[in-house]
Amino acid sequence: MCGFFGILNLDGESSFNVARFKQALGLLKHRGPDVECWKQIGNEALLGHTRLSIIDLSEASNQPMVIDNRYWLVFNGEIFNYLELRSELKAAGVIFRSSGDAEVILQAYIHWGANCVQRFNGMWGFAIYDQQERVLFCSRDRYGEKPFNYLIYNGKFYFASEIKAILAYEPQLAEPNYNVISNFCRFSVGAQHPETWFKKILRLQPGHNLTIRNGQIFISRYWHYPQQITSKVSFAEACEEYRRIFVDAVRIRMRSDVPLGITLSSGIDSSSIVYAMRDCNPRPYHCFTSRFLPNDKLTRDPSVYVETKGMIDESVTSCRIAQELGLISHVVDTDYSEFVSQLYKIIWHLESGNSSPAVFPLMQLLRKAREHVIVVLDGQGADELLGGYLGNVIWQSCFDLIVTGKLKEALASIKEYKITYRIPYSVLMALRDMSNDFFWLSTLQQRLMGISSVFGPMLRDYVRMPDFPHLPDAKERTRFMRVLRHQHSGGLVNLLHYGDAISMANSIEMRMPFLDYRLVEYVWSLPNDFKIKHGVGKYIHREAMRGLVPTWILNNRIKFGFNTPISRQFQKKPKSCEDPIDVLLSSRCLNRGLFSKAGLQKVIEIHRKRKRDYGLLLYRLLSTELWFQRFVDMSCSNTC
Repeated sequence: MCGFFGILNLDGESSFNVARFKQALGLLKHRGPDVECWKQIGNEALLGHTRLSIIDLSEASNQPMVIDNRYWLVFNGEIFNYLELRSELKAAGVIFRSSGDAEVILQAYIHWGANCVQRFNGMWGFAIYDQQERVLFCSRDRYGEKPFNYLIYNGKFYFASEIKAILAYEPQLAEPNYNVISNFCRFSVGAQHPETWFKKILRLQPGHNLTIRNGQIFISRYWHYPQQITSKVSFAEACEEYRRIFVDAVRIRMRSDVPLGITLSSGIDSSSIVYAMRDCNPRPYHCFTSRFLPNDKLTRDPSVYVETKGMIDESVTSCRIAQELGLISHVVDTDYSEFVSQLYKIIWHLESGNSSPAVFPLMQLLRKAREHVIVVLDGQGADELLGGYLGNVIWQSCFDLIVTGKLKEALASIKEYKITYRIPYSVLMALRDMSNDFFWLSTLQQRLMGISSVFGPMLRDYVRMPDFPHLPDAKERTRFMRVLRHQHSGGLVNLLHYGDAISMANSIEMRMPFLDYRLVEYVWSLPNDFKIKHGVGKYIHREAMRGLVPTWILNNRIKFGFNTPISRQFQKKPKSCEDPIDVLLSSRCLNRGLFSKAGLQKVIEIHRKRKRDYGLLLYRLLSTELWFQRFVDMSCSNTC
């Protein structure tokens, strides 16, 4: 897990500012604190790399890596099946000089060309420069676990793991993309789109390659969601195959030459991972769980759940699991005492506003984890694959049952759903999904809630961006699968963006078994009722884990997500630190023209009187203001 920054000279005439390049590369030190290297290749390219050593800790795996004084590699990520690929390449006559996965990527490209990425099981953003052919080949992993930012500017192609490196070399590029910012503030649209918060800088989309040849950019999609359904397999056979793939996905993600642990919640996703880890290699792993202080009063949302009694405390379950498996448990209490200053630091790593307050517990959790381990396994990606967000998919699932003549099953699913969740919540989620196709619904909702009045002249006009990218090849066979694809290619990518940023801020590598492409492709090809059945999400996962994971975990149907008491931060006035409301109503903020003072005051008043929860909206607006302070008001080269 590392960071890279590169510049390719397209016109063959421009020179490089090496001193400025080295300074820019230094801003990525948190991504790779172990080794920092750079190489100038004639007047053609500058390649820089900061390394977090995970596999093969020797100098032989340092980057930029070169083979035959021709092929140059900078790489961020991990190829988990590198041992299998290495054996295959050695059988073909390839001679290796290192034992890591970086050289496997480079040798695979030399041997198989651009098709090598089809063989990789992992997470990556990388660039390979063929000095002889003067071709740059870049790639990003299938689901967006690792970042790849780029642009063409003044006759050069810039690419980097983090945008701040590009800005440090070309500070004038810190120009806001107001349309993207407006969509974020209104609809939480984030990193799932090619456009970034900086007007000229783009993201390479997940599952895409980018090639530069003769000064021209060619972008192509190398991975597609499966379209065919596996109809002949029985549910029992599917469970057996699912379990085989899942356990193997965990096994290959345990490959590490440095200490490894797991983030553990009370849900079935991370619990299944830790039991699979024990099955593969029974060791006393470190596990890390977030907890909120009693005065934060974190309870079940009464608008979502039928039963709301009792405080949410994930550590109760995680500690029980740790005791059962002999794990070393660490419970980290989330501290909001320096809310604004913490968010200011987080925005530096995100390079955009943030709509998920889960970054607060995650940042503090991983800071603690870094004291004991360098790699953690995590359960991200299960919900978007298996229908875990039940309120978002229940109506689409029932609609599919009704159109296929299964009315009784549809009614039974709704009846079961009602035991735990409230119907109005699921209806709201269904309307939200429809608003992606009927934008007037979103506009109407914004007006009815008074949100439209918040925005000033700089954000008032915008072009609506859906919260998932358009994939021309994707033709989902059911409404249920359509929603899952929107979640998997949209909201999940945004979650992966902040997961990467926060883990790298703490020099931690985060690995996610539920994003093993074999598991994704297999689950995608299965019938709907293998994933959601009788009003229960993740059905095949629950049944496949029988005998591996305790029944008391698998039978828990309540999905909390990563709940945070964010609304309270905008209802109380801090005694010893900056008040987030004061930041939003400051002349510094209002003079930008982003927000209307009257609109802000009205929303804040309603929120503080608890007539309506505007916590997430205020959080987005605050993170937007802090982004402007961090990246627009100040030069990146002066904020390292």
